[in-house]
Amino acid sequence: MSYITRICHNNSNWQHPTGTATEAPNSFVSQHGYGHEEWLFRFEWQIGGWQYGFLQGVNKGWESRIARGERAGDVVFFTLTPNGRRYVARIRHVEFLDEAQSNAVLDHYKRLGWYDRMLEEIDAVDGDRDGLGSVNWGLFVNVRFRPEDVEWYPPNTIAEAGNLIQGYNRYQLIELDAKLDLPNTVKENQRGRRGRKGQVLPPTQDAHFRSGFSGRECSPEHGAIQAALYEELKVEYPGAEIVFEENFIDVMVTTKTERILFEVKSDFSTRRVLRQAIGQLLEYAYYWDEPQKKPVRLVAVGRTAPNAEDERYLKYLVEKLNLPLKYRQVKLPSEA
Repeated sequence: MSYITRICHNNSNWQHPTGTATEAPNSFVSQHGYGHEEWLFRFEWQIGGWQYGFLQGVNKGWESRIARGERAGDVVFFTLTPNGRRYVARIRHVEFLDEAQSNAVLDHYKRLGWYDRMLEEIDAVDGDRDGLGSVNWGLFVNVRFRPEDVEWYPPNTIAEAGNLIQGYNRYQLIELDAKLDLPNTVKENQRGRRGRKGQVLPPTQDAHFRSGFSGRECSPEHGAIQAALYEELKVEYPGAEIVFEENFIDVMVTTKTERILFEVKSDFSTRRVLRQAIGQLLEYAYYWDEPQKKPVRLVAVGRTAPNAEDERYLKYLVEKLNLPLKYRQVKLPSEA
């Protein structure tokens, strides 16, 4: 599903509050002097390769959306400027968070000192810090995404007069209308609208969509899946040795007859889990100088059930390439 939503105005590319967001008298921004969205692209604040943030459009009706199983989508962002409605970015595979995920991220921010930094930045624009994370205004964060999935629009990409976006005034998550003629993002301009094209020169990095990176630290979702998997494995393999994070392997089970390597990915897409997990599993199992003393099985672990295409892909890898590979679904406790 693809959506479009409005975000508050910001002069720092949504890395911190700038005091430039102005809204209606009864809005959060007008009452507190900043918007929760103003840290949306603070890319040095990543957890396990994930960027967490808040969207007012997602905030409205999030409980019913989660209850219906609407957990992810592509989202286009626009903001209001003196020159008109400006397209900001398009983010693929945005995940909509539930309350348990949001609370876990809030604890993480406080533990790392990021929450205190946010309070200091609110003070810097003479804002009201009491509104940050207030339950009266919804979740502390309600979305997460991978920085590599951000596609920026060229600076000053303004919607033309008569465009459907001119009628989108409120902060709502609006399903994209097929009649809405979207401009190309920077990436789409580079590769062509219909797909990725090759080029004869090495690609250059546009400074406008610098995304940043993070270390090995695990996200709260990743840790929750590991814990849930551990409870399942204790029942399935009584007496086996279960080890976490040895040689970077998420979970390793050693029985009398075999060794099983589990690589956990918390993406809300089985295909993305497989794409990220398989290479790591192969390296963990076969790159070392000394061969494994016991037969090895490889298991990619994700939150969603595989579809027909995922099953076909796995079957091909197992039968044609003779890989001892499986996929296992382990839901977050809040999803079980």
